Amino acid sequence: VIGAVRALNRSSDRVIARDAERFAQSRQARADLASAYFESNAAEWDRLRGLQIEEAAVEARMRALIPGRVGLFVDLGAGSGRMLTIFADAYEKGIGFDLSREMLAVARANLDRAGVAHAQVRHGDLFALPLESAAADLVCIHQVLHYLADPAAAVAEAARLLKPGGRLLLSDFAPHDLEFLREDHAHRRLGFPDEEVAQWCAAAGLDLVKTETLAPGRAGAPALTVKIWLAEAREHVRSLKKRVA
Repeated sequence: VIGAVRALNRSSDRVIARDAERFAQSRQARADLASAYFESNAAEWDRLRGLQIEEAAVEARMRALIPGRVGLFVDLGAGSGRMLTIFADAYEKGIGFDLSREMLAVARANLDRAGVAHAQVRHGDLFALPLESAAADLVCIHQVLHYLADPAAAVAEAARLLKPGGRLLLSDFAPHDLEFLREDHAHRRLGFPDEEVAQWCAAAGLDLVKTETLAPGRAGAPALTVKIWLAEAREHVRSLKKRVA
């Protein structure tokens, strides 16, 4: 019997070691994919970043708008996982959704590299997310709306996820006339005026409580102005959604 137990332990040890090796290989594969993806797109991304204020400045302003710590943070259109990373100390649990499986692999590699263990990314359509209503404390949509055919519907879905008093943090471009972004980079919309964003929020049961403008700080060249909008879920609307759900 003792011999059988020892043999079983040795077998279990081999299985654990094999699983650990596979996990390490999977993590390395994600890291390799992320590196290759960014290398293949680096030149074009550098060109686009040169049209606006430094992303670090945008991230700093977004982060400053969310003091303290929340329970559930949801990032819609998570991309590389950057928002999950920079807000990592501001939430207890984070979930990012993206339709691109390639970007999900990139995001997982970046979260691993940053040591963010309390966040995950999932494949999901941000117009119909697999989360219950009134579950999130904070929802973020960063530089995603201009790719969407119906950005108002995305805002409405984000609002559905929010708890009473929960917040929606949006970041995108002010209106501009850089048509090459539509033609070469699949931008469906060339920025958004504050009034339009306010209308979306109101229709979704949100109050727009803060608007910030981050100009590129240079003149005489094509440039993009970044906008940040912060909205809050109304109590009575969230209560109604809970009853309907």
